[in-house]
Amino acid sequence: MKQLHLRILSTFMIIFILFSLVFGVFLNNLLDSHSRERQSDTLIEQARLMGSFLSDDFVENSPISDTLMQMDALSVQLDERITLIQPDGTVIYDSETNAETLENHAKREEVETVIDGSSYGIGSRVSNSTGIEEYYVAVPLFDETGELINILRLSQPVETITQLYTEINQSLVLFIIVALLVASIITYFTTKRIISPIEEVMDVTKELSEKHYTVRYSGQGFGEISKLGSTVNELAESLENQMLEIRQNDERLYELINHLVIGVMLLDDQRNIQMVNPAMNRILGEDTSKLLGKTYVEAIKSYGLSHIIERAYRRKKAQNNEIYFYYPQDRIVDANIVPISGKNPGELNVIVLLYDITEIRRLEKVRTDFVANASHELRTPVTALKGFAETLLDGAKEDKEVLDQFLEIMLKESIRLDSIVNDILELSRVEQKQVPVNAENVKVREAIESTFKLVKQKAESKQMELSIIEEDTVSIQTDLSRLKQVLANLINNAIVYTQEKGKVVVKIHKEDEYAVIEVSDNGIGIPEDEQDRIFERFYRVDKARSRNSGGTGLGLSIVKYLVENLNGSITVHSKLGLGTTFTVKLPYHLI
Repeated sequence: MKQLHLRILSTFMIIFILFSLVFGVFLNNLLDSHSRERQSDTLIEQARLMGSFLSDDFVENSPISDTLMQMDALSVQLDERITLIQPDGTVIYDSETNAETLENHAKREEVETVIDGSSYGIGSRVSNSTGIEEYYVAVPLFDETGELINILRLSQPVETITQLYTEINQSLVLFIIVALLVASIITYFTTKRIISPIEEVMDVTKELSEKHYTVRYSGQGFGEISKLGSTVNELAESLENQMLEIRQNDERLYELINHLVIGVMLLDDQRNIQMVNPAMNRILGEDTSKLLGKTYVEAIKSYGLSHIIERAYRRKKAQNNEIYFYYPQDRIVDANIVPISGKNPGELNVIVLLYDITEIRRLEKVRTDFVANASHELRTPVTALKGFAETLLDGAKEDKEVLDQFLEIMLKESIRLDSIVNDILELSRVEQKQVPVNAENVKVREAIESTFKLVKQKAESKQMELSIIEEDTVSIQTDLSRLKQVLANLINNAIVYTQEKGKVVVKIHKEDEYAVIEVSDNGIGIPEDEQDRIFERFYRVDKARSRNSGGTGLGLSIVKYLVENLNGSITVHSKLGLGTTFTVKLPYHLI
C-alpha cells in the first residue's frame, strides 16, 4: 500500500507541476503582452504631451537651445531617452548619445510609420548606439500650418518594461512552490487517511486467505471504503460460520468413522493409504495409521483382498466379496471396494470397507449345530418312548415284569425329554433377557451353603468333600435365584465330572469392584483345545458320562447367559486329569 500511497502523491504532484507550468507560461505571456501594451500606451501619451509642448516652442520660435535644454530636463525627469528627428531622418537631438554620430533614422520602423502619416509609431529592437533592447514610440510635431516639422521619439529599455511582470513571475513561482509544498502535505495526509482503511481491508483479506476467520475490519473510512469494510466483515463472518460448520461436520465424520465397527481405509490414485480407522486396525491386526502415505500392500497381507482392490481400480466399479484372512488370525470379512472421484479431475480414489463377519459365521454354525444337536438329543428319548410303547402294544404289556421295566424306562426318558425342553426354554429366556432381575442384598457364603444342601446327597453318594474358603466376607446386590442357579450348575458339574472321593472347593474373595467366586474340583479336567467350546449348546466333553448323569448339555450355556445378565463374567481354567476351576466375577452393585 506504500506504493499506492506514493503513486497517488506523485501523480498529484506531476499534475500540479504541469498545471503550474502551463499556468505560468500563459500568465507570463499575458503579463508580457499586457505590460508592453500598458507601457506603449504610457509612452504614447507622454510622447503626445511632449510633442504638444515642443510644437508650441517651435511655433513661438523659441531658441533651439532652450528647447533642447527642456528636453534634457524632461529626459532626466522621466528617465526616458528622448530623440528629435527631422522628417528626412536626420537626428538633431538624442538625450543619451551625440546626435551627430547617429545615422539617418528615416528607415526606423516607428519613424517610417509617422512619416507615412500615422499619428504615432512604435517599434522594438536592440539599439545600435546603446546596444540595449529598447521600446520606441514616435509622434509627429507639426507647425501652425499643420506641416510636419520634426518627429519626437521616446524610448525605454525593454528590461524596464518587463521588470514589473518579472517580479510578478518570481512571486508567482514562489507562490507555486509554497502551494506545491502545502498541497503535497495535505495530499499526503489525505491519501494516508484514505489508504489506511484500504490497508486494513487488505490485511483482513490477507488474514482470511490464511484461514484466520476471526479477524474483522474496525477502521473508519470514507463512504465506499466503509461499505467495503462492512462487506469484508460480512464475508469474514460467513467464512467463519462455514468453516465452523465444516469443522463440526469433519469432527462428526471423524467420530463416526472412528466408532464404526466396519473397517475403513481410503486409498489415493497412487494406491497410497490416506486414512484408516481403528476398526480396520483391529481387522488387519496392526496399527496401519503408521503407514499413512505408503502403499496399501504394506498393510494388507491378503491376496484375495489385494486382488479385488486392483480389480476396482481397473474396472472403476464397486467390488464385493467374502475374504478369508489367515494372518494374523483366522477371520472372515465381507469386503466392499468402492471407487470414488479424487480431488483432481480424472483422479480415482478407492474406499476399502471391511466388515468382520467371523462371529456371525460362528453363530450361524452354532445355530446349525444347535438344531442338529437338539434334534439328536430329542430323537433319543422320543425314539425310546415310541419303541417301548409299540412293544407294549404288541403284547409285552401282558408280562407284568416287562411292563414295569418298560414303564420305568419310559418314565426316565420322558423326564429326560422334559429336562431338555425346559432347558431349551430356559436358555431362550435368559438369552433374550426375558426373565426380570430382582436385585437384593445377598451374602455369597449363604447362597453357596444353600446350594451345597441341594447337591449334598449326590456328593455323599460319591463320598466327595464339599468345602468353602472365604478369604473376605462378601455381600453383593444381585438376583439370589439366578445366583443359586449358576452355583447349582457349576457345583453339580464339578460333582459329576469328579471321580469318587474327590473334592469340590468354592473360594470367595474380592477383586477391585467385583466379588469373585471360584468353583474348583480335582476331576477329569477339560482338554485345552475344547475349553473355548464348553459354553456352546449341547457341547459335552465326555458325552457318555453327561448322558448317564442326566445332563442335557445346556447347563453351561445357561450359566454363561445368567452371569452376563447379572453384568458379570465367567472363565474356565483346566488341565486334563488335574481338575477344573470356573471363575465367576459379579459386581457389588447390580446396575
